Amino acid sequence: MRLNRRQSLQRATAIGAAALWNTRAFSAVYMDIEQARGALLPNAATFQPWSLALDATALASIASASQTRVPQGFSPAGWTGLDAQGRRAGFVLADRVIGKFELIDYAAGFGIDGTVTQVEVLAYRESHGAEIRNAAWRKQFPGRKGPAQLRFGDDIRNISGATLSCQHVTEGMQRLAAIVALFGTRT
Repeated sequence: MRLNRRQSLQRATAIGAAALWNTRAFSAVYMDIEQARGALLPNAATFQPWSLALDATALASIASASQTRVPQGFSPAGWTGLDAQGRRAGFVLADRVIGKFELIDYAAGFGIDGTVTQVEVLAYRESHGAEIRNAAWRKQFPGRKGPAQLRFGDDIRNISGATLSCQHVTEGMQRLAAIVALFGTRT
């Protein structure tokens, strides 16, 4: 059956509307922050909130140290991990970045010397690119220290199909590493 131009447009509109209504919302929550803290800093017996009062001067310092743009409203949550004897064991910071369109919640553990212990993706909301949650991608972060060792493309590989998610989480990690380097010794 051959359709005229008007019929073709009507059919295309109907198919487009059906596709719009049949799209699935993609969102996966993998772990909450309490679970993440235990995984990121397993030698910590307890966690105390780490108050991060990031004023304009602090944000400028983070931007300079990380060589990234600090997004408006940047306000990561932080905890200091303490071992069984009450000594500082490290830090956990939780943040969110935009993937391609949606937010990605992630958390990172840092030793007392500022070395990354691990990165966990807490929630992923994009339809593509969830491969950043795979251990193979996340294992690039542990052992790196400071934002200069966390450069996207140089130090941290990309995943095809998840380029923006990889880039934005890596830039977020640069900012978190800068916070630990700049303010971790003050706690």
